[in-house]
Amino acid sequence: MLKDVKSVSERMACRVVGLSRSAYRRVPLAQTPADPDAGLRAQLRTYARKHPRHGFRRAWAHLRFDDGIEVNKKKVHLLTTPEN
Repeated sequence: MLKDVKSVSERMACRVVGLSRSAYRRVPLAQTPADPDAGLRAQLRTYARKHPRHGFRRAWAHLRFDDGIEVNKKKVHLLTTPEN
């Protein structure tokens, strides 16, 4: 607001108001999605229902090579661990 009205730099506007620049740039929680991995989590659940004895590595391989989804192994492990 002060930056637009008085046409001062971001650094000066934050200094005048007493706000850090990182807090000025931070995205509010209301604008962030609730669960950015909801779709991937749902796909992993359906795969786990079809193949209950497969682990996260085979689930990752299925996502990567069969479905063509580029996802990290660690991300799949993180998402499947609480599901077990």
